[in-house]
Amino acid sequence: MFRLSQKADYGLILLSNLSNSKKLVSVSSIAKKNKISAKFLSQIANDLKNAGIISSKEGVTGGYKLAKSADEIKLLDVLKILDGEIVEGKCFEDDHECVCGAGDMWEDVKKQLEETIGRKTVADLANR
Repeated sequence: MFRLSQKADYGLILLSNLSNSKKLVSVSSIAKKNKISAKFLSQIANDLKNAGIISSKEGVTGGYKLAKSADEIKLLDVLKILDGEIVEGKCFEDDHECVCGAGDMWEDVKKQLEETIGRKTVADLANR
């Protein structure tokens, strides 16, 4: 089952908000606007900054912005940064011997899911 974590959900909210702004935006303003934890959102922003998805400027006039254009940031990359692999389980481990017979089917499902999410960008989020 695919489930979007709260961390990934908040990360997408952060990126969507940043993509809609031409200037630096504070995490606290995004958190307040979306009624989410500023502390947790700051941790997510730091993960995305370390991965080169967003950049920041410190200080009173500081904040965050996208490090590249919204149409260059793939949602699959963001989800993998924040959550790791999209689909996990014994079936996907190299040393696992499938006995249920559904291994190929689960591989196909994983591939299709990643292909679909891999085509979507932060720009797609912002345009909804």
